Amino acid sequence: MSFRGLVFFLTVVWVPLMAQVPAPKIAVGPERISMHDNLTVTVTVYGPDYALDDFPELAGFERGKRTVSHGETRVDGRKTEVHTITKYYTPIEGGEFIIPSFEIEINDIMVRSEPTRITVEDDEEGYAGLMIDIDDADFVVECSKKEIFVGEGVKIRLSFYSSAKNTVNWQFPRDIGDQVEALARKIKPENSLESRNIISSIRQREEYIKEEKYFVYDLFEAVYYPLNNHNMTIPALTLQMNKDGNRSAPLKSRPQLIRVKELPAHPLRDKVPVGIFRLRDNMQGNENKQTGESFTFGITVEGQGNMDVLNFGKIENDKNLDFFESGSRLQQEGGKLAGIKIFNYKILPKTAGEYDLGNYFSLIYFNIKTARYDTLTAREKIRVTGNTIVSKNNLVRDIYTGIDNLRTDRNEFNVRSFLRFFANFVLIFMIMTLIYIWKKK
Repeated sequence: MSFRGLVFFLTVVWVPLMAQVPAPKIAVGPERISMHDNLTVTVTVYGPDYALDDFPELAGFERGKRTVSHGETRVDGRKTEVHTITKYYTPIEGGEFIIPSFEIEINDIMVRSEPTRITVEDDEEGYAGLMIDIDDADFVVECSKKEIFVGEGVKIRLSFYSSAKNTVNWQFPRDIGDQVEALARKIKPENSLESRNIISSIRQREEYIKEEKYFVYDLFEAVYYPLNNHNMTIPALTLQMNKDGNRSAPLKSRPQLIRVKELPAHPLRDKVPVGIFRLRDNMQGNENKQTGESFTFGITVEGQGNMDVLNFGKIENDKNLDFFESGSRLQQEGGKLAGIKIFNYKILPKTAGEYDLGNYFSLIYFNIKTARYDTLTAREKIRVTGNTIVSKNNLVRDIYTGIDNLRTDRNEFNVRSFLRFFANFVLIFMIMTLIYIWKKK
């Protein structure tokens, strides 16, 4: 093979085969958080290696920790490594923020983010009772609310407070970790779900109470969702600290009571999510669709509450539309009330007409702000044209055709993988042959 032929082969065959890995992505969110939550910038990189520049500064936010996770996904039937790098940002103040588009260099390529509007709510997740009297050094149990509904989340935090005027040398003992775990078992309410914020290191923050400055060290934080209307009772707790050297000094917290109210009567009272939620939907292309050609449809639910229980259930097919759920993704840190959940679907139109997707996608929940049941519905509408699909024989084939009959209990021969392997083999053989001929000359 001539050199020109080799270049042609590399351009036409080899390069497309190597270009199967998705491009890196940047995601900023969630779009609505509280002062006690984090904004995240997440970079997703596919392939065996990754390298990226530093994350940007964002006006109105303070840069925090950075985490990395690794996993595998399938791209065109092949396993591909995926790396997720997340940078956390803490809001400095409440309000509306426009995060402008920014670039991060990822694997020597500049990747640009989309502009994002972020809402930071001042008081949704604040802690109640901070105006109580606190000693120069105190062990405090804080609750985000004193009264909640069944299913509503309440944040509970254990903290050590030390006045800036305090001259006593306070130190955490070596068994502080064991103490915190024992205290966590004592405060956990019965018949409740727990979402805990894992605190790996004790950090200092500042807070003003009655115009006096305190240094605060958070030891434990979790959100609890009660499953019944039994009140939550937190007894007085004792924290052993070291004072002026190794002298042990106990600090005792004040007991707390959180009243839990039953939800109003409703046929779905024991099943609906409880909180404050908002819904956004989007779909592939415009409203004009063709019968037999599927399109993607996404729903994003964001807000405050137990996002894990949010579910639209199975969307039933009818004579007009077929629905295929293609997965959901949850974004809610442990110990946080705010979160986001994304649902993805494929929709296949079968009959011409105009359809409101809100008739198919709706979510009943209990709104803790209004103390009433409410319903979130999709807003997108579609206009379908084309011949009615009456059988699978005249269905325009796409990736979801025949999904109901798909067998997963036997191995199938993957032609694409075989061709990719064969192309790699041929290329290596050609390169070795060229090297051999060159040496002979």
